[in-house]
Amino acid sequence: MQSRLIVKNFGPLKDIDIELKNVNVFIGPQASGKSALAKLFTIFKAPRKFLKDFDKDSATDRSEIYNKAFKDTLEEYNIGSFLNYDTEIKFDSVLHSVVYSDNKIIYESKLLNKVGELTLLQNNFDENKSKILSLLKEVGWNFVLFHMRMLEILDLKVTDNYLYKFSKGQIDINEIQFEEILKSFKQNEIYLSTNTSLYIPAERNFINIIKNSALNLLNNNVPIPKHILAFGAELEKVTAKQIDLSFLQKNLFYRNVNGEDKIFVSEAKSFNLIEAASGVQSVLPILTTILHRNNETEHRSFVIEEPELNLFPLAQYEIIKLLELSRFDSSWEDYGTIHTYTTHSPYILAAINNLLYAHKVRTYFKDEENDSTVISKLNKIIKVGINPHYFTCYQIFDGKAQSIFNEKTGLIDENFIDEASDKIGDDFDALMELMSEYKLAVK
Repeated sequence: MQSRLIVKNFGPLKDIDIELKNVNVFIGPQASGKSALAKLFTIFKAPRKFLKDFDKDSATDRSEIYNKAFKDTLEEYNIGSFLNYDTEIKFDSVLHSVVYSDNKIIYESKLLNKVGELTLLQNNFDENKSKILSLLKEVGWNFVLFHMRMLEILDLKVTDNYLYKFSKGQIDINEIQFEEILKSFKQNEIYLSTNTSLYIPAERNFINIIKNSALNLLNNNVPIPKHILAFGAELEKVTAKQIDLSFLQKNLFYRNVNGEDKIFVSEAKSFNLIEAASGVQSVLPILTTILHRNNETEHRSFVIEEPELNLFPLAQYEIIKLLELSRFDSSWEDYGTIHTYTTHSPYILAAINNLLYAHKVRTYFKDEENDSTVISKLNKIIKVGINPHYFTCYQIFDGKAQSIFNEKTGLIDENFIDEASDKIGDDFDALMELMSEYKLAVK
């Protein structure tokens, strides 16, 4: 999966042009615009959450309705005031493109455009069969679920050299099969455009207090930021009977007992979740929504704000490993998982660097004769890796985004958080030097 996001003059974001893949990291100081950027990605990744009824009344000019809906959505994410008269936002992916410019939203569903092309070709089905097959191949190349559905409808197997046959127009397809394929395209386009991103806010500790009430609060317009309530409503849909929290403390785990959230320090001793340490309350909503998602909450894209919140450095390392172990890569637009992290923490970057290097080590030994022995040793160190091909990391500072991922090494470069550590070290050395000078002067 790959997309591009361009942002100009939106709050603290002045000139941003970034690529986004399966794992994305935004790091920067407070008020630099990390969260604003992550929220825009969440919104534009699934534009039909706010562009409702896009496929209805297509003959009507709905630009004013869409503009208002977009601005209302920004308000829900607490970034409505960031919009300026000269704001420009562009998002582009294989599925769709969305542009905000000159106070107007322009949305283009690239997949529906393909459906439109195919529908026109259907008028002379037999004459246009080779063009139809070429377009079907193009769509199937980018969307694996469509790809597999086409093979099922056409009664083909992956081993049938079908790609070659598609390109040469040699597939036997009839109009009934074609109608079924178009129907599946339309159904899945709606799903992909409306249900792809879940924003997990830094204020997630608050959710534990209002859990089981978030949906009511949302429906009654209680003046709590709607994106926080929306996350709480998502959390209400998820049922997690038990979650292992031993990476925070030995033998610690969460369990739902008769509808009550309990934290256990042993099988015999427990207390209510709202009485738990802030680190437990911060990490549990993340693990619940990502590790225990179900058909009702089948998100594939998760934007996780400050995963390090209230966690000891070692726990920060462990939660990144746990989250990445649950994620799977894919170059397909409709398959695989996306994790986007915003962070202030050098420990999060160090954890991700370890996972990037673990992938490199695993790849290096993949074809070696002693592969099983080496992989066994590697798994004892770290079981999960991040493929650098599917990774981006940006330093957000002074209204701009700078990539700090080195494609040659496959690792994250030094950044201004390292500079902060250097500054702290320099000040300590200067104090030591001053003390030495003073002692010499006294002598």
